[in-house]
Amino acid sequence: IEWLKVLPYLLVLATALAGVHVMAVLTLGLLATGAVGVGMGYFSCMDWFRSMGDGMTEMGELIIVTLLAGGVLAMIRFNGGIAYIIEKITRHIRGRRGAEFSIAALVSLANLCTANNTIAIITAGPIAKDISDRFNIPPRRSASILDTFSCLVQGVIPYGAQMLMAAGIAQVSPLLIMKYLYYPLILGACSVTAIILGGRADRKHAPGPENPA
Repeated sequence: IEWLKVLPYLLVLATALAGVHVMAVLTLGLLATGAVGVGMGYFSCMDWFRSMGDGMTEMGELIIVTLLAGGVLAMIRFNGGIAYIIEKITRHIRGRRGAEFSIAALVSLANLCTANNTIAIITAGPIAKDISDRFNIPPRRSASILDTFSCLVQGVIPYGAQMLMAAGIAQVSPLLIMKYLYYPLILGACSVTAIILGGRADRKHAPGPENPA
């Protein structure tokens, strides 16, 4: 019966990969977790509701910071700061691959400064959208780059919440954990490779003598 515990995780992964709307995915995950937990006697209905309430309360600080970051970005855009940053970033970009690397570098830098991948995505998102529109990068690909590289940096910085939590549980220094971070490093290598191969594919199918439009 123990394998039933993983059903909510599998349901969330399957529906997310299938492209189901995020609110539907989260709702299904909550219902599945409650059904399995209550049905197997791990917690009561009141404990389930209490856990959901605690989770929303813990997200309060992040929501406030996110709102503040959105307001600051709106002020920067109104005063021409976003346009200035985009002009500086795109000055030496010659193609889509360079634009994708610039988006990756931008969100990585934001995550290094904020140590929060949500805030980093919100901060770099408007700039990434303008760069994507200028260099014809599909929105899904741009969003994937933002998400992947922010998670990559968040997973390797020793002052990130995840690293500090793991170090606290193990009672070791976060620096001692870094040499075992295989997953973030593999994720980064695969992401960089995807951008490089994507740029080559774009050139291969671009209009020209061998591939006329």
